Amino acid sequence: KDAVRLDRKDATTIMKIPVLPISYGDAQPLLAAMTGPVAPEGWRGSLPITYRVGPGPARVHLKLAFDWSLKPIYDVIAKLPGSQYPDEWVIRGNHHDGWVNGAEDPLSGLVPELEEARAMGELVKQGWKPKRTIVYAAWDGEEPALLGSTEWVETHGEELARKAVLYFNTDGNGRGFFGVGGSHTLERFIGAVEKDVTDPETNLSVWKRAQAQAIASGDRKSRGEARDRADLRIEALGSGSDFSPFLQHAGVPTLNGGFGGEDGGGIYHSIYDSFYWYTHFSDTSFVYGRALAQTVGSAMMRMADADLLPFEFGNLAETVQGYTAELKELHDNVASKIAETNRQLEDGTFTATNDPRSPLLPPKAQPLAPALNFAPLDNAGGSLTRAATRYEKAYGEAITAGSIAGGGFVRANAIIMHADQALLAPDGLPKRPWYKHLLYAPGLYTGYGVKTVPGVREAIEQKAWAEADVEIGRVAAAVQREAELVNRASDVLQHRAVAVP
Repeated sequence: KDAVRLDRKDATTIMKIPVLPISYGDAQPLLAAMTGPVAPEGWRGSLPITYRVGPGPARVHLKLAFDWSLKPIYDVIAKLPGSQYPDEWVIRGNHHDGWVNGAEDPLSGLVPELEEARAMGELVKQGWKPKRTIVYAAWDGEEPALLGSTEWVETHGEELARKAVLYFNTDGNGRGFFGVGGSHTLERFIGAVEKDVTDPETNLSVWKRAQAQAIASGDRKSRGEARDRADLRIEALGSGSDFSPFLQHAGVPTLNGGFGGEDGGGIYHSIYDSFYWYTHFSDTSFVYGRALAQTVGSAMMRMADADLLPFEFGNLAETVQGYTAELKELHDNVASKIAETNRQLEDGTFTATNDPRSPLLPPKAQPLAPALNFAPLDNAGGSLTRAATRYEKAYGEAITAGSIAGGGFVRANAIIMHADQALLAPDGLPKRPWYKHLLYAPGLYTGYGVKTVPGVREAIEQKAWAEADVEIGRVAAAVQREAELVNRASDVLQHRAVAVP
């Protein structure tokens, strides 16, 4: 049954509505039977019917059968102990469960991971030992609900907070261009790795081919940045794979990547995601599987062996300022739309233009949007920019010198490896406290799609103005914490005394 309960904590009414995914073939007669006003354009799908908001005269009987039995799931974890910093972990993961066959999702990303691990094993036999501990993981239960990775992160949460340096996720692989998303402190690092790996079908570097794709498919701004910016931008991460618990719950610096864009697709989560399809229509000779192993394996080894962790904060500061500009524009657009809608209602414009044969429900008048104070976020972004500039100088001098007396690299690493943790909110995001990262989260209503600065952005979208003000303050405080963290690391590199948490 549908249930309505009163949440004792915030005294808001929460509707619990059962949800069952069905095919479009089953959905079409149900939607076609609905009458009432025509649905707004944004509510319409792609079926050959007129979408209406209901109600309708049809009565439907659904018979549902569920299997609620519990089954064990199995994570496979392998560790290669670090020779110098065994309590700093560089973690690599992908899931091993799939819907039906799972050749592309996830096995095309898991096989290169296994090849990376095999290659590192061979290097160990030849005498190589990583400075940091390398952890390789194959997660179970990803498809139902990110179960294996989430349970592991929650079980080892305190340990990860102390030890995790990087989590690198892959979830499938194909032909084409290397796409990557994650923590913007790692944007420069992964770009440097891409420049040293050769694309197997063009003999260009992986970075150069990704740059060309960004120029060919981007808008004017994206094309300019791809040509002129020192580093290619990486995407912000939403959800849909095992990176979520690491980044958005535990605050582990994270990357998620893979090749794709030239193999057509169309087999996602279906019986057609088979070995036959993959070897006839995707990476038919597995050369991009090798390229993925080279790219991610190189990243793992570089991070594991870095004397000074290769984090860079200027791109993060630039990204935060870009998000702030987007939020200001979003607020102005929402405010303008409210004012225009109210005016059209007052002027009778909507009534005069409504189609009597396919009438739309009129919108409701709304209170005008108040001004929001973005100054705290602007100030925090400026602080982070200044801190990043200072750290870049200190980092370059330290790398050139090759060492710092008194274990300076170790002390600096102990600070900067917690960069994403500084951006967490202990009590989480509004309406979903498990998600704690204040810069990246999947949207409440976007499925896998990311919402950047989600607390502020979604409050503006929902016209929850008081909540937006609160969230601006929380995000500004987090960005200021990040700036202070970066300054502490600079103090260490510039031989100043600093307390390391």
